[in-house]
Amino acid sequence: MAIKLGEILVESGKITQAELDETLKSQVIFGGKIGTNLIEMGYIEEEELAQFLSKKLGVPCAKKEHLFNLSPATAKLIPEETVRKYRVIPLGLDKKKLYVAMEDPSNLASIDEISFITGFIVIPMIATELSIILALEKHYGIKRETRYITVANGGRRQARAARSTGPSQATVSTPPSAKPAPPPEEEVIELPLLSELAEMEIGPAGSSAPAPASFSTAAKETIDKYTIDTLSMELAEAEDRDAIASLIVTFAGQEFDRVALFMVKGNTAGGWSAVSQGKPLAGFEEFQVPLKAPSVLQIVTEGKSFYLGPLADTPGNGTMLAALGGGKPVTALLVPLVMMGRVVSILYVEGGKQPLGERVVDMQKVIGKAAMAFEILILKSKILMT
Repeated sequence: MAIKLGEILVESGKITQAELDETLKSQVIFGGKIGTNLIEMGYIEEEELAQFLSKKLGVPCAKKEHLFNLSPATAKLIPEETVRKYRVIPLGLDKKKLYVAMEDPSNLASIDEISFITGFIVIPMIATELSIILALEKHYGIKRETRYITVANGGRRQARAARSTGPSQATVSTPPSAKPAPPPEEEVIELPLLSELAEMEIGPAGSSAPAPASFSTAAKETIDKYTIDTLSMELAEAEDRDAIASLIVTFAGQEFDRVALFMVKGNTAGGWSAVSQGKPLAGFEEFQVPLKAPSVLQIVTEGKSFYLGPLADTPGNGTMLAALGGGKPVTALLVPLVMMGRVVSILYVEGGKQPLGERVVDMQKVIGKAAMAFEILILKSKILMT
């Protein structure tokens, strides 16, 4: 259903093809279903989408007040493991009929299994992914993933108004001890083509040092288990966003003491994947910090350029370091992944055998390869849509 939804909405005049194309890019980068991304980007309201799906599928629409106001007895009508597996919410029982809110009521296999487990006749009702996730968190304690952060635009009208006025010219307050790169002369307004990414100079604007054609010899000697060639091949074959994140963190984790990949969504930076001394950091995906508060993540997001230097003593930086296991590095390097004209992810590294200043260009090239991997996923999504 998710693959066809975009086309149906375009054909019905609910969204434009350009809006669908932009939403596909957001879906590849941030995950989630196409409907959720359309809502978050302000192209359609959640209630409008739910009613549209209800009419198209011929399935009644679950009301929000029913989803969020279940009795304990109703919540127990379906075992929690089944609720987790299929992401469904029991709404009520009428004799032998069990009404169930679902993201995809056309999934007959899940309906049959729920019916078999409960012994009731399942009556499916449509609900959006966002509503289902919020209800799962409220009634079953199933925490939302970091990517499900409501975008702070107030709907389609506000999103379009924001695009018509252009990006805000926010200034960045940088601690005097930091050494961030000057902002680039030209912003990346659109996702570049593969050929452009391969040929572009990835080093920071104003840098006099030319970008080397390949990784330094010392870096290649350090990374002897998982080479840049291996990384490139596996990124080209990555099946989803999480595979890309895992590859980047695993690669960088071979030579740096701590490595983290943050996701930037709306006005929040959240944990995506991280390792310390080569071992995954449990619970890192639960980390969140608002980008309105001073932090190195705020500096990189607003400046759209790398940061190299010490970390200032701010609550935001303190929360970030706590999520990374505590301790404060002498120097840290953060490199942004810029797509669709904004920072969508940030790579953080610290420690290692070489001075971090000598690794800036190498890490920028790694992020450049990640951008190309995302582009491949976007192209695959467009192929499946046509």
